[in-house]
Amino acid sequence: MTVAALAVRGRVLLVTGLCALFVSVCVASAFADSPASGADVSVAQSLGDRELTLVLRRVTSVPGPLRVDVVTHTGTAAGRLTLAATPTGAAAHPRAPAPGAPSTETVIDLGGTPGMYSATLVMDRAGPWELAVGDGVRVARIPFIVPAQVTSPPERLVYGGFLVAGVLLPVSILMAVRARRSGWALLPAGGMVAALAASVTAALLSASLPLPPQPGGQLDPTVDNVENPYALRQPLISDFSRPPVLLTVAGGPLSAGRPGELDLVVIDAATGAPVDDLLVHDSALMHLLVVGPSGRLSHLHPIRIAPGRYQVHLAAPEPGHHALSAELARRGGGIQMVRAATGFVVAPGVTAPVPPVRAVSLGTTSTTASTVVDANPITVRTTTAVAGTPITLTVEVGDTADLQPWLGMVGHLIMAGPLPDTDRTDIAAAVEDSPVWGHAHSMGSTSMAGMSGMSGMHEMGGTTAAASRGTMLMPSVNGDSAPDETVAAYGPDVPFTYTFPSAGRYRLWIQVERHYTVLTVPVVLDVAAAPTAGAHR
Repeated sequence: MTVAALAVRGRVLLVTGLCALFVSVCVASAFADSPASGADVSVAQSLGDRELTLVLRRVTSVPGPLRVDVVTHTGTAAGRLTLAATPTGAAAHPRAPAPGAPSTETVIDLGGTPGMYSATLVMDRAGPWELAVGDGVRVARIPFIVPAQVTSPPERLVYGGFLVAGVLLPVSILMAVRARRSGWALLPAGGMVAALAASVTAALLSASLPLPPQPGGQLDPTVDNVENPYALRQPLISDFSRPPVLLTVAGGPLSAGRPGELDLVVIDAATGAPVDDLLVHDSALMHLLVVGPSGRLSHLHPIRIAPGRYQVHLAAPEPGHHALSAELARRGGGIQMVRAATGFVVAPGVTAPVPPVRAVSLGTTSTTASTVVDANPITVRTTTAVAGTPITLTVEVGDTADLQPWLGMVGHLIMAGPLPDTDRTDIAAAVEDSPVWGHAHSMGSTSMAGMSGMSGMHEMGGTTAAASRGTMLMPSVNGDSAPDETVAAYGPDVPFTYTFPSAGRYRLWIQVERHYTVLTVPVVLDVAAAPTAGAHR
């Protein structure tokens, strides 16, 4: 074989090797994906007499549509809601409408049948927004984030490396074919290999690199940090460490049997300033728990009407003192269970006879009890209730798996106690004085049809007190989003595990949703004292 033939053969092999290397690296780097752009946001709202769940579906591109689904429940009146979305950050483009004025509006006509009703708004920019939902009398203002489609630094490095390699590849081939000395082709080929190596390294490391602090969840959202969360900025201590809040009750006097508005003011315990950094936690900005004199529980979700100000529409059926607490999550302040120190008083009015609260009793003498709530057969079971020892409390609703997730969970357990005086008829005052007022959750014990392979679907929901628990979320069925209330496939058993810290009598309320109706099961649980050390000898 001649020298020329050998040179041609070497150049062909070099060109083939370069092409194969480029193709193989391109194929290998297909795993370099950017993180998910966000998830659906569910927000429960007690808007007047309507208990609604608003689901803000993820916005995948800007400009693009924002679909808003409104879930109604049994007893929700038909009517029209107005929706208006307002950007609250600076205008991202000089031609964009100024922030502070609604840029997109629509209406939703709610029917008399419980279920989901939808409308679509058009988002014209990324950044912080506020959704105003009105019923003609009052307006709820819900803050939310429209994410930008951001390219992460590793992603930019991957694309840049491939661009450089794509430019150097034909240069290498041309030099290998045309140059008298094929060794010169190794220079651009070496640069191409280096670019591909950088791309592959960035692709492999991108999955393990931490995400930047997330606007809205960890940082106060602005247009700048939403559009470029990777920009290097000095984080503020206040972004990650904020004091607890104080809750005060305002508004006019309420009368039994007459609807009225209860105003709530949330202030910073360190500065006294209004708190406007509450996060959507367990599908609500605020969970309000109200206990009446007879032990009747109302689990409501006040609407945000202004920074630091919330309002809830009440029609208390009985006069007397009412105990009140709120569960919320503050950006940089964590989950907090806040009690209103004085509660509020409902004056006597013209009321119809109020049916008594019939609670099932469990504990020292019985571990199983049955009742009927809104025509639904209910059975409640408990393991031996001893202070300081985890117990499992299970509620069985009907006999089929048709429970719906409410507020992101299959079941809710609210507990208060030990009650200071078991003979007191004013249960609200006893609850207000009780050392424990907690809120726990259950994911249910059975899987949804067709999803039995998902991790956690068969496991018991781990639950502890609201102020210190690690909440277990419902498994996702839509990317990062959990099932909404249209998925009726859980139960019938809903177990809770909780450790009561001290002996005594506790008031419990178990809540689940079935057929778009939230069922509340009141329970009285007697917790025995833990055996002393001498009892084991």
